[in-house]
Amino acid sequence: MLRTFAITTRMLLKASSPAISPAIGIRAFLPGSVLWKNYANLPHRRAQPSESNDSSETVKTPNPPVDMEKRRKILELEIEVMRQEGRKVPSLPTIKPEQWEHLLTLSSRNKRRHYYLYLWNIEMVRQSQKVKKERKQEEIAKRREELMKATAENDHIVYGLFHNTMFLRIYDSTVDHFHNNRLVQAMQFGINLVIDCSYDEYMNDKEMRNTAKQLMLCFAQNRSHPEPFNVHHCNADFSKTTMKQLEKHLVQIRQPEFPFNITERSYTDLFPKDRLVYLTPHCKNDLTEFNPDDIYIIGAMVDKSSQEAVSLGKAKKLGLRMARLPLDKYFQFKSGKSLTLDQMVMIMLELKASNNFEKALQHVPRRKVITADEETEKEKQRREASKFKFNFKRSTGDKWSSKKPR
Repeated sequence: MLRTFAITTRMLLKASSPAISPAIGIRAFLPGSVLWKNYANLPHRRAQPSESNDSSETVKTPNPPVDMEKRRKILELEIEVMRQEGRKVPSLPTIKPEQWEHLLTLSSRNKRRHYYLYLWNIEMVRQSQKVKKERKQEEIAKRREELMKATAENDHIVYGLFHNTMFLRIYDSTVDHFHNNRLVQAMQFGINLVIDCSYDEYMNDKEMRNTAKQLMLCFAQNRSHPEPFNVHHCNADFSKTTMKQLEKHLVQIRQPEFPFNITERSYTDLFPKDRLVYLTPHCKNDLTEFNPDDIYIIGAMVDKSSQEAVSLGKAKKLGLRMARLPLDKYFQFKSGKSLTLDQMVMIMLELKASNNFEKALQHVPRRKVITADEETEKEKQRREASKFKFNFKRSTGDKWSSKKPR
């Protein structure tokens, strides 16, 4: 292993920096060396104070591209060594430029290892999907060949898949036009719903990507509903990761003919404040009924790492009314009560259609709540545990005793 590491190091040094002699080998990466210091301080170097007369000021100069290229070479070496050690790391050709940029911003090796594992999982999923697709294509080709042989031997008209049919084929584009027409009607006559996209600074990169996927699911579920909302995505910032990832999933969101409302403006500039209601789980006011005259706001935030009441503080700062879903009235939760954005949109769609909370809260995942069977089992265990009661007798000779309750 040490020999392989030394050979890889020499190859890297020879390719990346001609000024460094490959003869130094692995000594260049030993503790105390220059390259070891660069590697340990990835991806940032602390800015040195300037030697000017004002000692309180600090001059920060950006690293040149050559230095960033050297750091990337060192990270490539790190990935190669970890692969030889048997760790789960992605292959270098599969790492995209924006992923390299994120890797160079990670401040510790532990964070980079977690990100390597994340990229490796993505690569394995793509490989699995590719294998399944190839198998499916082989099965379809084999089945088509068998059908062609059967058709050649039969003189009669054959009906069915790949043959004659009396039904018109409905293409995916036709279905898309049908659903988009529903959204256009909702934009003209539907009830407004706001999704607040201003929480990027409170999420890490993984949470922002997850938020983009949930926003895509919200669009798909709202579009397929018989009576969709007129959804407004407010406070959108296309320079942040959430909007960049959402634009990858929905390429047409910036096209004017696509039925997707997205703006950088705030919802307080689009609608009157007295009609806005911010849905936040941190407030104490339960939502008792769905009011079609109100405009409900859902915060686009995935808060797995922190449970701070950010939406509550924002609603109070703007002076908006607040409400929460009456989850405690209908469920007993095992863990957290947080719901995904698509689940919230499905609940609001059902409330708009029926105004029935029991029916709407069926979209809450069953894995988060305690079912009737689990409650019965817990009650049975509590009864069995209460059969014997342990008391501590304080007397001349302290001793434990157990007696059955009367």
